[in-house]
This record gives sequence, C-alpha cells and structure tokens, in this order.
Amino acid sequence: MVHFSEQDKARITAAIHSAERSTSGEFVAVVAHASDHYVFVPLLWSAMAALLIPGVCLVLDVSVRWIHIYQIQLLTFIVLAALLVFVPGLHVMLVPARVKRARASRLAKAQFYLQGVHVTQHHSGVLFFVSLAERYVEIVADKGIHEKLGEAHWKGIIDLFVDEVSHGRVVDGFVAAIGACGKAMAEHFPPDPGTSDVLSDGLIEL
Repeated sequence: MVHFSEQDKARITAAIHSAERSTSGEFVAVVAHASDHYVFVPLLWSAMAALLIPGVCLVLDVSVRWIHIYQIQLLTFIVLAALLVFVPGLHVMLVPARVKRARASRLAKAQFYLQGVHVTQHHSGVLFFVSLAERYVEIVADKGIHEKLGEAHWKGIIDLFVDEVSHGRVVDGFVAAIGACGKAMAEHFPPDPGTSDVLSDGLIEL
C-alpha cells in the first residue's frame, strides 16, 4: 500500500495554492487506494475452481466417492476464497481491466460531485483523481474547460499525469498535472480577487 507522508501532502497542497494564484480555477486532488472491494471476485473464482473438481477426477480417472468429491469441493471453495480475500491485492489482479476502469471512473465522477467541484463560482473546478489498486488516472473538469483549453492541450496534461503515476511517482504526477492545468487555465480563467476558495486544498485519501 502506498503511504503518503506529511511532506507528500504538503507538496500537493503547495501545488494547488500555486496554481490557484494564477487562475480562478479551483483544484482538488483525490487518491483512492481502491475504487471497489470487488467482493464478487473471490467468490466467483472459488466457485469455478470447486465446480471443476468432478471433471478433474473424471479426466484423471480417480475413483472417489461422490460424498468425498463434495467435501473436496467445499474445502477448495473455502481455502481459495480465504486466500484471495486475505492476500492483499491478489483478487484485484483477477478482475478484468475494463471492470476496474469502469469502477475507478465511476468513483472519480462521484467524487467530482461529492467534493463540490461542480459548484465553483466560475464553473472552473478540476478534480485530479488516482486509484492505486486499479492503476487508474482521470481528470474530471467542469463544463467549458475542455472547450477553452482545446483537446490537444488537455490531452497533454492527462498524458503528463498518466506518465508520472505509471512510473510510481504519484505525488509528482499530482504536482505536475496541477501545475500544467493552472498555467493552461490562466488565460481563459484569470484570477478573480472576489472568488473565495471553497474546496479542499489538501490531498483527499479514500
């Protein structure tokens, strides 16, 4: 499990403060250690393995009483389910990539609303989201920001964020993406002295 020190959190907070000085945009950083518990995975894989036991016995021509096969199936289910549940991260590896992406993206969008990023005064809120277990990165921005910055510029910020996080530099990824986004938004969303900072400036851990 990735641990964020006080120094790491201070770097992200400083990056947010620095970026917000050059624009009316407001930035929120959220990191989730996992976007879902995936409780169905240990049960599904354990059940599948247990159901294969009779077939394995037939293929290997092993003479076993049906009551013993049932006992072996039950034991297989319990042991495998316990192994997948209690070994950290093991069951997540068995989740299809598209399922992990969907769960992480859903959490990112939910946090955009739960953290109030959608209610900033100038509709210029941006959420920077990382889900560690899924190795997933997403930037969720308020309406109009994509159009103002342009797709190419926006993609460059996302690619920068993804590259840092994919190499294990999660804090560097937040700092770089927040800084790049602040510079890009400065032209279209200039600072407004009358705007109050209503969003969290610290790293939010889920």
